[in-house]
Amino acid sequence: MNTTLTYLLFFLAVLLAALAGAGIYYLVRIWRRARGQVPEDVREIWDLTRAIEKNPHDSEAYYRRGLIYAERGAYEQAIRDYSRAIELDPDFVLAYIDRGVSFGEMGQMRKEIEDQSRAIALDPDDPLPYTNRGVAYRNLGQYEQAIRDHSRAIELDEEYSLAYVNRGVAYNEKGEFHKALEDYNRAVELSPDYALAYVNRGKNYIDLREYHEAIADCTRAIDLQPDDPLPYTNRGVAYDALGEHQLAVSDHTRAVELDLTFALAYVNRGAAYANAGRYEEAIEDYNRALEIDRESGRAYLNRGVAYLESGEHRKAVEDFRKATKLEPSNAAAHYNLGCAYALLGRKRDALQALEKAIGLQPDLREEAHTDEDLDNIRGIEGFARLVMGL
Repeated sequence: MNTTLTYLLFFLAVLLAALAGAGIYYLVRIWRRARGQVPEDVREIWDLTRAIEKNPHDSEAYYRRGLIYAERGAYEQAIRDYSRAIELDPDFVLAYIDRGVSFGEMGQMRKEIEDQSRAIALDPDDPLPYTNRGVAYRNLGQYEQAIRDHSRAIELDEEYSLAYVNRGVAYNEKGEFHKALEDYNRAVELSPDYALAYVNRGKNYIDLREYHEAIADCTRAIDLQPDDPLPYTNRGVAYDALGEHQLAVSDHTRAVELDLTFALAYVNRGAAYANAGRYEEAIEDYNRALEIDRESGRAYLNRGVAYLESGEHRKAVEDFRKATKLEPSNAAAHYNLGCAYALLGRKRDALQALEKAIGLQPDLREEAHTDEDLDNIRGIEGFARLVMGL
């Protein structure tokens, strides 16, 4: 072969190799730069996935990846990873605890109870699964079981602030507000910067009608955790109860800004608008709440009241009926349904709804004595016996 041609071919090969190497380096650099722009938790998932590929029997890697999925709200993926970790290590206590929490986040309380119970069987001296199981029982309305579990967690660790808060919530939902207050006070004493304790104590103060104390607690919670929408809407409820409707609207609006899907904040802002006589704006907020949560009995009840006050009695009846179906034990929903029926002249339906309301809450008789909405049915048979005791 011609020497010159051989030299040229060799030079070309070296040049192509150099270009190829530069290209590879360039691509690697681009990949590394792109990887740097990926959120840290996603990079951690990548790293753990590679670790699992190298060692499919690494239960710890599955567990850690499950934690990241759970933090991202991907509970089904988290449960799959926790389950694989448990398959590899049947005594993996933390995997049971965190899988239980993920089941709870998905509304599967019975499965959470099973997992927390398994964790307790493996490690009966750990307070965490007791208080987690207590939360699941509370969500099922089983308050006595919840209180027992939180109390056991406290026996195991007398300085466990979360257990005091969780037991306080159970007492609150059971209607034992003073016992709840004792627990919240203890949690605040143990952890003066614990925002959750202030949020829940503020809610408890609202239930006790101690609105200034509620505002103080919610404000403290906001100072500690300004991106949490719950203390804003709770403080708004307290302001509304004190007649400070515009301050209430402002707080509920801030809650909505922080979480556009926070149905309760729309309901609460709607109530503040309604209390200020701004029924159209109230109905708009209730509509938005129901777009987010079609099962909100409170939104139907409140929208029904707004319709009732606006003179739209048929729409009010529709909403009150939906509220009573969603919350059959809600006396206010039955009572307002009776008022709406009475205003429409449906006297027997009105009396039936009123009878149900008073059966659930006997002190509604006092309100029925003077309620002008019931004037249409005062003369019918059965009204005097039901309301006047005659």
